Amino acid sequence: MQIVTLSLFRFSSPTGRLWAFAQMGLMHPAIGRLEGLCFYKLLGTGAGAGFSLKPDFSTYALICVWQDMAAARRAVGQGEVHAAYRRHASQMATLYLTPTRSRGQWAGQAPFTVDPETVPRRPIVALTRATLRLKKLVPFWSQAPGISDEIETDPHQRFMMGLGEVPYKHMMTFSIWDDEAAMRAFSLDSASHGVAVRRAWQEGWFVEYLFARFNLIAIDGAWPGLEPFAQRAQETAPAGAREAA
Repeated sequence: MQIVTLSLFRFSSPTGRLWAFAQMGLMHPAIGRLEGLCFYKLLGTGAGAGFSLKPDFSTYALICVWQDMAAARRAVGQGEVHAAYRRHASQMATLYLTPTRSRGQWAGQAPFTVDPETVPRRPIVALTRATLRLKKLVPFWSQAPGISDEIETDPHQRFMMGLGEVPYKHMMTFSIWDDEAAMRAFSLDSASHGVAVRRAWQEGWFVEYLFARFNLIAIDGAWPGLEPFAQRAQETAPAGAREAA
């Protein structure tokens, strides 16, 4: 079964933040050597929840796709990449996920493979990623403050981060919702995001687009906002995933 990990790293000191920023260019060879790795992206983050015009230079992320849980556990627990981040970060957590739905491409690839036997369950974990056309950067980001304000007050949104490979041009949101209905209501029907999505499709804002959903299997480490999900993920994970942990 394919496993996706999202590792989050926070750096509290100026030297730590400088090190993390440099790794956006320097860490790629080491990541490429990881056994069982199928796809990865190093990501910066935005301030606040969801969409933000302001970058957060204290927080970075690494998303990886693995052949199986054994490869994922081995890399996160013993691999040189996560060990290096562990030495420099003030806080670190890794989420283990299995894809339940995926549509679109990321850098010309379809990175997530859905096992037809995987049954989606709550909470709903969603990943949305897009590459914006240069001439559409201004209209897209002009929508950002309203979307961010609305999503932070949505009672059914339990966790959200805005991430991306290149500021402003590439955007990704990772979010956790109570259920499918709540996520779809915000995504398609809200006054901010729903309107922006319809306009984006009508006016062709995106060069590339990917939407995926996942089951949350496990969480290593601690991160603000993820505490309620750590034990729940372990209790509801498939037996094979628990044994691999």
